[in-house]
Amino acid sequence: MNRFGWLMRREWMQHHRGWLILAVVPAIIALAGIPFGTVQIDEVVGAPMLAAMVFVVYLMALMAIALVGVMFDAPGLARRDRQDRSIEFWLSMPTGHVQSLAATFLTNLLLMPLVVLLISALVAPAVASLVVVKVLGAPALGAIALPAWIGFGLLVLLREVLGLVFCLLWLSPLIMLGMAASSWLKGWGVPAMAAAIGLASLAQQQLTGQRHVWEMVLLWGDQAKVAALPLLRGGVPFKSLALDDDAMPLFGQWMLHDTGQLLRDALSPAFAVALLIAALGFSVLVWRRSRGG
Repeated sequence: MNRFGWLMRREWMQHHRGWLILAVVPAIIALAGIPFGTVQIDEVVGAPMLAAMVFVVYLMALMAIALVGVMFDAPGLARRDRQDRSIEFWLSMPTGHVQSLAATFLTNLLLMPLVVLLISALVAPAVASLVVVKVLGAPALGAIALPAWIGFGLLVLLREVLGLVFCLLWLSPLIMLGMAASSWLKGWGVPAMAAAIGLASLAQQQLTGQRHVWEMVLLWGDQAKVAALPLLRGGVPFKSLALDDDAMPLFGQWMLHDTGQLLRDALSPAFAVALLIAALGFSVLVWRRSRGG
């Protein structure tokens, strides 16, 4: 475990700067821009609901940005050690290929976006407060009960952390297969994987009249989307909460219900297939690395 921890620390020391910038720059823009910008709300809304919505939207926006960063970064992770010529050193260390790859993937695909999410959760209350003051005036902050605000914020953060984990798990077969393809084809790996999925789906449709391959990929994408961005699932009673002083607890109840739905979605054959294919892709990467690829 200590060796694995050092491998993760090495990844963090080498590559954390870009992720911290990703978290800090939007915060600076929001905190500096809101007081001097224009915030327009088309409908009448109370301070609790406005603060809750700004908190959630800011957190989910940074989640979306972090996931875009993950998707751009992921294909090259499996061959990063060869690009910076550190592969010989790390292969000489008393760690196996499984540990080395797992540390790289966990740090860059999960830990780094998680840091972005945690920093954003610290900034989001200030952003929400500035918007409330901008739209409704400073006295409106008195309508927001501090215990409700803290409880709501922690619940939303927990939901987003779980959402990040399950989003990555739903996308894991595509991420791992993309990495495996990139380990052979470099920059052409992801296009080649996309073409292979398209051809497999087309062949299945021509031979059987079914589109299970394509439908499965779409399902993985849809589940990843609502895992990371629960507002896209819909069903939030915005109008009934708009002027309600209990908006945060009620909105929190909806988030808690959505968390239950997130867990229920994972109890499906599609999720099991996703994890199985991801494990296969990881095994291919380990085999490839063990052969010096």
